Amino acid sequence: MHESFLQVTDLVKHYGSFTALKGVSLAVAKGEAIALIGPSGSGKSTLLRCINVLETITAGSIRVDASEIGYRATGQGLKRLGETTLARQREDIGMVFQSFNLFPHMSALDNVTAGLRLVRGRDEASARQRGLELLARVGLADKAGHFPRQLSGGQQQRVAIARALAMEPKVMLFDEPTSALDPETVQEVLNVIRDVSASGMTTLIATHEMEFARRVSHRTLFMEAGQIVEHGPSEQVLGAPQTERCRKFLKGLSGLATSSNTEDLNHAH
Repeated sequence: MHESFLQVTDLVKHYGSFTALKGVSLAVAKGEAIALIGPSGSGKSTLLRCINVLETITAGSIRVDASEIGYRATGQGLKRLGETTLARQREDIGMVFQSFNLFPHMSALDNVTAGLRLVRGRDEASARQRGLELLARVGLADKAGHFPRQLSGGQQQRVAIARALAMEPKVMLFDEPTSALDPETVQEVLNVIRDVSASGMTTLIATHEMEFARRVSHRTLFMEAGQIVEHGPSEQVLGAPQTERCRKFLKGLSGLATSSNTEDLNHAH
């Protein structure tokens, strides 16, 4: 593997007396797509939120493109970086949540271009042009003037993806991006995420969609109780897991992992 583009080292996260992450380490190459699977509460979302500096970490380090994210080590332990620096770092790390977090009073286009105008300082015309390009990319060119309440959940999530891409991040994080959606809109969102990862974006996806994980990610990490229990090529982890705990988890989802009803994923464009 090439030098890691995203490096997580011995990451620990406490919430009071509860340890959500127990020394997690992970190296991701540039352009690699990683799927995070595991039961609810296993630490997948916490890991993503720590990478995006939405959570304070207890110990360990995170580097993206050779830059220390969120903290620097001092003789007295970890020192959190200033808010201005943190905000700038977050721009490089796109995050798409379970709930779409769109501004309800703004159109789809304005949701996508807000960061370009307010943070990146782009003028109205160039921000608008870029926003329209991104809405077209996620299949919503005709919805630019619609407000979130006029869009389906799947459409709102695609606007959220376009908004994250607008900042031209170095890494994209997806935290269970389809878990709040109606089944019929899941596929349209998965197709967009597949397109993002196929474009060479470094991507981490926490998901319960096993067939999707198998097709889209280079590697899959199975997490449980705040630790990475198994990791390897997605075909192997999802097709022939080496650990009893991962086997048991996938068996609990049986039908999903083996179903072939999503095989037109490859032809969905």
